[in-house]
Amino acid sequence: MKKNLSVIELQKSDWPSILQQALGDNMISAFIHGDCLMEGFNAMESPWTISFILRDNSNDKIAPVQELLKKAKKENIEFRYFFTLKEIQTSEDVFPLEFLHIANRNAVIAGATPLPNYVPNMECLRLECERELRGLQIHLRRAFTYLNEDRNPLGFFVRASSTMLPIMYGVYYLRHHAYPENHQQIYDEFPALKTPISSKDKELFLESVNNYINSVTEIVNLVDTMEVV
Repeated sequence: MKKNLSVIELQKSDWPSILQQALGDNMISAFIHGDCLMEGFNAMESPWTISFILRDNSNDKIAPVQELLKKAKKENIEFRYFFTLKEIQTSEDVFPLEFLHIANRNAVIAGATPLPNYVPNMECLRLECERELRGLQIHLRRAFTYLNEDRNPLGFFVRASSTMLPIMYGVYYLRHHAYPENHQQIYDEFPALKTPISSKDKELFLESVNNYINSVTEIVNLVDTMEVV
């Protein structure tokens, strides 16, 4: 079965009607989001992620989607989240960064645009960004201690960036009240986060890792002391 290689192919496929038929009037929106709409996504290697906003997301209401899993897997599609509008409203203080991404980086498959005109609570967004960054700090320091045993040390930067960049979109929003258009805007603002050129010199490589971790610490301190409005 053919894999959909672009958003447009997926939107023009039979999936919009399949999802609409399966969920009926209970569906408000079905949309693509997440890493598959970020730079560097490869549909041959990673799945398209589709989430839903429903009027009722109780188990019996989402059960029809189970019948679609086999077809979805063959076509490289993964179903992720099933929200209700009430859940989003009551969780906005906990997941403002996730909802910010959904509101600003989505592609509608069926139904309405998700979270139109969404504006996060800035203090809640600041707190979530700080919490995520502090968690990343902990993992980076642990990764640093095991670098000598890592068969692919350069993977340190790949893994760090994949976690760091989505958080930095939130940090950028805190500073500018605007969602970044691309990764380059993040790197222009925080050039120390750009993945260093690989080096076979062990000392230079360890120095670049250390500098990266120090840069993350500086950003944590920035977010911690940030006054938001």
